[in-house]
Amino acid sequence: MRGSRGHLCHVLLGSSALVGVQALAGAAFASDGVKLSLGGYLNTSFGAAFDDDQKGEAGDNVNTVGVGHDAEIYFMGEVTLDNGVTVGAHFELEGQDEDGDQFDQAYAYLEGGWGQLRFGVLDGAAGNNYMLPPGSTANFGPYSPNVIGSVLSPGLFDPENTITAKDKPAKIVYYSPTWSGFSFALGFTPNDDEKTYNNGDNIDGQWRPNKPEGSASNDVGINLHYEHEGDGWGLAAGTTAYIEGDVNKGSPDDAEQAGYNAGVNLSLGGWTFGVAGTYFTNGNGQDQDLWMVGTGLTYAWDAWTLGAGWAHVVGEVAGFSDDDYLDRAGVTANYEMAPGINLDGGIFYTWAEAADDNNDPNDGYDALEISIGSAIEF
Repeated sequence: MRGSRGHLCHVLLGSSALVGVQALAGAAFASDGVKLSLGGYLNTSFGAAFDDDQKGEAGDNVNTVGVGHDAEIYFMGEVTLDNGVTVGAHFELEGQDEDGDQFDQAYAYLEGGWGQLRFGVLDGAAGNNYMLPPGSTANFGPYSPNVIGSVLSPGLFDPENTITAKDKPAKIVYYSPTWSGFSFALGFTPNDDEKTYNNGDNIDGQWRPNKPEGSASNDVGINLHYEHEGDGWGLAAGTTAYIEGDVNKGSPDDAEQAGYNAGVNLSLGGWTFGVAGTYFTNGNGQDQDLWMVGTGLTYAWDAWTLGAGWAHVVGEVAGFSDDDYLDRAGVTANYEMAPGINLDGGIFYTWAEAADDNNDPNDGYDALEISIGSAIEF
């Protein structure tokens, strides 16, 4: 009899729990579910670069003129449940073949008054929020341009996607609400090689990633950000870090890396000024650090925005008392034809000095670039 009573008690408790779960689920349901919408962008450009292209030099066997292209289509949708939680999905389909990488990002998210939680294949806390100075357009810039004509570039300010073995590996990211202009983000990447089917990994079925040589595991991204809009002026400042947890070392160059970024931008009327820098420990290999700094400004009036900027990169090289140096400076112009439709252009000069003066083709390199382009958002 005691056993029967105990069984009956378990049945009643289980039924009560089931009713409670059903009630919670019912309270959470939204009648329409998630419906996807479309968005995206299409950037195209044409340019010419005149650089050191003799035999043995960095610009050898590189065409003088070319067409740049960058495009993505977004599939996105969300629904707010009856309990106030917003559930959403976001996909970014590449508009060109990038080594078989069809989707750039694909993630789900939950959002409420407590912030937003994202999980999937996406940019992380460091890759989404690092600081850059003003001075770039959609296509061109002295720091992290989408299109570049010289064979060397200081486009390394992003501490996360510069370090990771794969572009946007699978991760979990939390974004806080904004309190009086302050916000933060935290991200965790189980393995930075985990995005595509590689080394036996199968990310749609195997949640424990393999660790090939050179890949890093248990990486952490952190971001702190502040913004303020005053009467005719504004301030944006932030600092970001991406830190590798453990590297499966296959060679001495497979050292644990970390990237740290910080910057501040100040706007006054139509002017915006700023400076930002990034530092990588072991960025060039074991005990060879890499750092860069950039500064720039823009002036906007009516449909026009003019910009200028400069970036400087220093890389330590093992076995040399000197370092690698790279500089890039230029001016940009952007004309907004209509909302989401822009024409832009840029003129840049790039120059470099190598630690190995005798054998490095980058030593003494310089390049002049002239480019025009368009950027369409939809």
